[in-house]
Amino acid sequence: MPDSSPVTVFGPASLSNLGPGYDALGLCITGLGDRVTAWRTDAPGVTVEGPPSLPTDPETNTAGRAARHVLRQSGAEGGVGLRIEKGIPMGSGVGGSSASAVAGAFAANEVLGRPFDKRGLVEAVLEGERAAGGYHGDNVLPTLFGGLVLVSPSDPTVYRRLTLPAPPPLAIVLPDVEVLTRDARAVLPATVPHSDASAQAAEIAFLMRALLEGDWNAVGAAIMRDRLAEPFRAPLVPVYEAVRRAALAAGAAGCALTGSGPALFAIPGTDADPQAIVDAMVAASRAGGVDATGWVARVDPQGVRVVAP
Repeated sequence: MPDSSPVTVFGPASLSNLGPGYDALGLCITGLGDRVTAWRTDAPGVTVEGPPSLPTDPETNTAGRAARHVLRQSGAEGGVGLRIEKGIPMGSGVGGSSASAVAGAFAANEVLGRPFDKRGLVEAVLEGERAAGGYHGDNVLPTLFGGLVLVSPSDPTVYRRLTLPAPPPLAIVLPDVEVLTRDARAVLPATVPHSDASAQAAEIAFLMRALLEGDWNAVGAAIMRDRLAEPFRAPLVPVYEAVRRAALAAGAAGCALTGSGPALFAIPGTDADPQAIVDAMVAASRAGGVDATGWVARVDPQGVRVVAP
């Protein structure tokens, strides 16, 4: 079988947890993303090319593992080659491993003739995420479908994509600190008090109501009321408190870690300038001795997509 023309796919960044939505909520955003180029090969299986920091074994590479799942499920002859261009730093909290997994699955699906729609790729992207050490849907599914996704932590094949009314721009800051997901999970307690569990259930209900109503000041307040993850993960980010205080002082309605961190996101309050919030957050991180980058992001309603045929 001759090689096909390559296809390049863009997998956008994502925010996860959104405060009390631990392992259950994720949001696709603009600003950063990974690119994966795929092509057909005569040799069976999946081959992976990428920067030296990434594994090339499809078993341990999120894009390769996801693409391999698509190839096997399609029953196609031959194989798929992948080339990965990382635009999202690993261990950043904005879905670096997930963006590659989703882009790998989507790119493989394209060069195989689109045997699956996006819903048919859910198992593949979750399988790709296994290579990063977990089976969680709160980053891969927003990157796959775009927008806001609610997912069951116990069974991430159960999910709903939700429509957000007039989402505002978001302030994102990425301190130059690496926090690996496995390390961030290791600091979480094995059990929590019943009072914290019941409070968390109420907080995510309030957050969901505010999101679906487009009450963004209430969303900002709700993202700061997590009890199960953020209190334990915050110490992994040495400038966490300073950055959060700076965001609120600059007019944010709320500020929280995304995923495992170190990235934080802020919801601008009414009439607040999102760029001014970004600038304040970056300045606070640097004042604390940690370099940082930041940007104003929008909700990405499209998710993964082809960017070059």
